[in-house]
Amino acid sequence: MAKIGGTLDIFDVKGNTEGKKFVVETIFARKARKQDLDKNQCDLVIGSLLGDGYLVKTTRGYAFRVNHGPAQKDYVDWKYSIVKNLVNSPPRFAEKCCYFRTVSHSFFDELHGKFYSVRKKIIPRSLIEKHLNPFILAVWIMDDGSKDWGQLRINSQSFSKNENLFLRDLLQAKLGIITTLNRDKSQYRLRVSSDSMEALKRLTLPYIIPSMLYKLLP
Repeated sequence: MAKIGGTLDIFDVKGNTEGKKFVVETIFARKARKQDLDKNQCDLVIGSLLGDGYLVKTTRGYAFRVNHGPAQKDYVDWKYSIVKNLVNSPPRFAEKCCYFRTVSHSFFDELHGKFYSVRKKIIPRSLIEKHLNPFILAVWIMDDGSKDWGQLRINSQSFSKNENLFLRDLLQAKLGIITTLNRDKSQYRLRVSSDSMEALKRLTLPYIIPSMLYKLLP
């Protein structure tokens, strides 16, 4: 019997199944899969999927993976602290990145059906319209925000022009944040206007961790 990453036990089986292996999940994984995510956890995942987070295929469905550079270790640790009841092992370093992955879960299966189309991440409009709040926006900024003089650029180039237009309109309608579309070669990203920066800070600073404050503060 051997451990793989502390997550699964693998047994060699003799007889008619010679050379085959059966994968058995741990008690932790079985228990974690049965837990409902709380609102804070759901919002963290949604905000991350707007940004750099993604869902990965597993043998049992989909899992949430967080992957940032070594300089953002505090941010990875913060995300881990929120969903650690769904993670078998703490963040690790590999190939100049810091990462962790949750167990697979039915919630992530559901989100994958909404956030992905033929392996490409998309904006699930009804879901974002329903759930967008200051915490989700703060996570999105910590993932994809860049200070741009007196403004903030949200690097949303992975989404289409129409999706960015939807996000622009929703940010103003739901949170009162005015943004414009900024062209980046053939792609588009959002830029928060100078007039909305104070409102943006008021909404999101309570959730921005210290190591990420440079994205909003001088």
